Amino acid sequence: MLKKSQTLIVLLIFLGSTFCTSEKFVDTTSTPKHYFAVIMILVILLFIAMMKKRMCIGMFSIKKMLWGINIICFIQACYGISQFIGWLQPMNSNFEVTGSFGNPAGFAAVLAMGFPTGLYLFIKAKKIERYAVVIGLVVIAMAVFLSGSRTGVLAILISTLLFLLFQTSITGKFQKLKHYKLLIALSLTLISIGSFALYYQKKDSANGRFLIWKVSSEMIKDKPVLGQGYGAFQAKYMDYQAEYFKNNSDSKYAQLADNAKHPFNEFIKVAVEFGIVVLIVVLTLFLFVLWKVIKSENENRGLVFSGLVSFLVFACFSYPLLYIPVWLILAFYLLALLPSKEIRIENTTVSIIARIIVVGACIFFLSHFTKQIQAEIKWKTIAMRSLRGNTEKMLPEYEKLYLTSLKRNSFFLYNYGAELNVANQYDKSIEILTECKNQFNDYDLQMLLADNYHKKGETEKAIKIYEHASNMVPCRFLPLYNLFEIYKETSQKDMAEMFAIEIINKKVKIPSNSVFYIQNEAKTFLNDSKL
Repeated sequence: MLKKSQTLIVLLIFLGSTFCTSEKFVDTTSTPKHYFAVIMILVILLFIAMMKKRMCIGMFSIKKMLWGINIICFIQACYGISQFIGWLQPMNSNFEVTGSFGNPAGFAAVLAMGFPTGLYLFIKAKKIERYAVVIGLVVIAMAVFLSGSRTGVLAILISTLLFLLFQTSITGKFQKLKHYKLLIALSLTLISIGSFALYYQKKDSANGRFLIWKVSSEMIKDKPVLGQGYGAFQAKYMDYQAEYFKNNSDSKYAQLADNAKHPFNEFIKVAVEFGIVVLIVVLTLFLFVLWKVIKSENENRGLVFSGLVSFLVFACFSYPLLYIPVWLILAFYLLALLPSKEIRIENTTVSIIARIIVVGACIFFLSHFTKQIQAEIKWKTIAMRSLRGNTEKMLPEYEKLYLTSLKRNSFFLYNYGAELNVANQYDKSIEILTECKNQFNDYDLQMLLADNYHKKGETEKAIKIYEHASNMVPCRFLPLYNLFEIYKETSQKDMAEMFAIEIINKKVKIPSNSVFYIQNEAKTFLNDSKL
């Protein structure tokens, strides 16, 4: 395989994993990117394994890869800025800037991690190329800033400073200045001040993350060595958060709590799910790689170090590993340290057996992912038909997908359980939602479960679950309102009055018509009860 072909193929995968979206999927952004990257990689592996002749695999061109990554990031940045201006619609209406991602986190993570490639090109480029690189860097930095990602801004600032310190051509001139140490100290001070400014820009959001870290520490304490298990954060975290607020009802974090699917820290997630031992191994390996980069004589070490540190910043405050292009950029930075050489694969007995195994594995996984893609497209079709009022007709289709392809997809299970609830099939809905809870559990799922039990007439179970949901997210009014309604229905006047008073006195986080209606209902009940 020629070096040019390798570079083009890798860039094509990166391009698709960055921009690919499709309305045919329920998740229009992440799912298409994931399937595109996986299918492409499997096809390439299959092609390599099926070649009969001796192969000569050359390492990809670093310079062309740098230009490719930088250009793709530049186009993505322009996409995001166009959304901010209003020329294009964001992929998620809750945000102004998302690029081709579902939220600003993925958008900013890819741009910030790709930023050091522009810095490297600026150092190596000449005249006109340098002007082009500067424009690209400014546009990318502006896009990250407009996205509102504080982590992205911080990652760009830190990675830029570290990159410049690694460049001997710059640091040599810099060290000749009289007060260069003072300038370094000043730069670090400015970054520190900037970090505090970014914190206070969205103080509530930052404190919300502190809450998640605090609750996550309780999960780690319970199973510190082996962890809670793979996927346990999504399955168990909200129960821990409910327990925290049950024991700390006057907590300052009560108004900041919400559903949490990730701890906003990759290392905490590792500790929660796999234990402190695995966390120590991961941190040791990462620090070892950083140390080897610092000691390396490779001319790309500044690029690699700044890129890895950019990832480290994101890993401490966000969830970059959920995005395929982040994995690809990480792989590129690590490969950039390897010496440029060719790998020859001879047609020996061992290699032929290995090829057969690879071909078989690739065909198996391609078949599996093809079926999954078809199932997810089918899911989107029946979900849309159900929303149009055809829920009863679509339930057999949901059941087919449940039995064949999507039983392990927690979001499908939640959707199926919700549709069963709409169709008044409460027992089946409870069964599916209970299964879903083992993989994914949050406030919304608890509210659905409680509604099922309430409509079945099992009010005691409904009351317990509504109370649990209220502790999960204390700022929500709906669980209290439903409890208020249950006690009214069962003629428990004292309890109904207690919840009515709590509803009226409850602090409103976000004013809305529904909150106004709930509080008005509580006031009316109290006024009537006094007559």
